[in-house]
Amino acid sequence: MKNLLLKSILCLMTISLTISLTISCTKNDSAEDVSQNLAQVPLAKAQYDTSNFGIYKGVFVGSTGTIILDISNTANSFTATLIIDGIAHNFITNQSIQQNQTTTINFVEGSNSFTFTVSANGSNPTITNLIINGHPNAAILVVKETSTVLIKCFEGTYSGSYSGTFNAVIYGNIIKGIAKATSDVNVVTADGTVNNNQINAIGNTSNGDVFIGNLNGNNFSGTWNNSSENTNGTFSGVRTY
Repeated sequence: MKNLLLKSILCLMTISLTISLTISCTKNDSAEDVSQNLAQVPLAKAQYDTSNFGIYKGVFVGSTGTIILDISNTANSFTATLIIDGIAHNFITNQSIQQNQTTTINFVEGSNSFTFTVSANGSNPTITNLIINGHPNAAILVVKETSTVLIKCFEGTYSGSYSGTFNAVIYGNIIKGIAKATSDVNVVTADGTVNNNQINAIGNTSNGDVFIGNLNGNNFSGTWNNSSENTNGTFSGVRTY
């Protein structure tokens, strides 16, 4: 019963995420990014910065992965590439989408599918109706990239009183995270800001977990705890896109 209660509490969490960042933009960091084929500049075109067209990036939980959607950014087509555990899934659609219009696109890859929606100005992108064979109860967090702000995608894990996947995107002074326990069907999200190399994120749930750690180059790690529930553990992750 205690384990069931703890799982229920996880579904009601507010993640207060405070990570002290140590970022050194050195030649070594740049060399590491290039060797791992990590983007150094945004893919998004300036003419689509306030449009439904452009580039959208995000992270996947229910296993782990990343996603990139190209909505008429590089060609007059709409594609999505979801990478799960290192395997690429290429989604397409036959729909015709107009620029600067509220958009709903149904993407398919064989029996896999999802629905992508976004406002006419590129705000509020979401992915719903996600069906990925072998990955039940999966979820995707997605955000819009602009021509001036690169989105960096991180994949990681957390362990301790609870364990599972913890993935995040960092862009400009914003952080958004998504977490899923290995033995739970529910997903927890968190969002916040990055100011003076400090991350302060407040999630959309309610019990106040605190994450404290460091970002060194393309890696982050640290500890988490919840004093009121007497739960704690560690987390770590790496930039993969």
